[in-house]
Amino acid sequence: MINKFSRKELERLNCCEEEIYLVMKYQKLLPMPSEDFEMNARTLHEYLGVGKKITTWIKGRIDKYDFVENKDYKIEYISSSPNSGNADYSTLSQAERSSLGVKTEYYLTVNMCKELCTIENNDLGRLARRYFILMEDVLNRNKEWLAIRDPEKEEYKKMSEEINNWCFRLWHRKAYRSDYAVEADMLNTIVTGKTSQQLKSEYGVASNDLIRDYLKKEHNEELLFLEQQNQVLLLMDMGFTERKNMLTKMHEVKFKNTEKVVAA
Repeated sequence: MINKFSRKELERLNCCEEEIYLVMKYQKLLPMPSEDFEMNARTLHEYLGVGKKITTWIKGRIDKYDFVENKDYKIEYISSSPNSGNADYSTLSQAERSSLGVKTEYYLTVNMCKELCTIENNDLGRLARRYFILMEDVLNRNKEWLAIRDPEKEEYKKMSEEINNWCFRLWHRKAYRSDYAVEADMLNTIVTGKTSQQLKSEYGVASNDLIRDYLKKEHNEELLFLEQQNQVLLLMDMGFTERKNMLTKMHEVKFKNTEKVVAA
């Protein structure tokens, strides 16, 4: 199952209040699988409040709606006996498995989960299906966010190396922690108009957390660009103020002008 999303993470992914409420509530009641065959049919059965026994319910649904084993669901046999070894319980009847204390567990694909919710056709089923669809969208948004954030992290490390080299060339010393903080604040201010500390205060982020883990994809994309450009300017041994002015202009040309064209 996927890790649960926090409110801040959902806000970072541009989720609206209604979506945030649904995810925050139902990821506790009905955890969304990150891959197929992670969802146990018992979990879904319990959530939907089905009156029938789990085995009767799932076998009935499989037979009636032609779900296919190893495509829509997988079966695992769980023995309570410590000496079960590699015993093959699939050749036994349900009654024989029960007598041996063997449980039959059904693991479902995400699509089968959604179909079962639709088939159930009650308020809980419809709400669960809506939740599954929303969570798939949230997972995709998060993948897109990570596709920007991960390279931005790596580019920040490269920029930090160039800051250290720049300090060596100009000041004949290693970069101080404050040097890195000043550079990061410069880029944050160009992109958001606020320093790291101001952003942390606004987002309610702890002082030891990375504020960029809470910024939206667009902001991290802009920071990635500026980190790359700043490395070039550092190699040219430009001073801080000159680099700040240059990066501000570059950011405006690349991102602000694009916004004006789109708006027009």
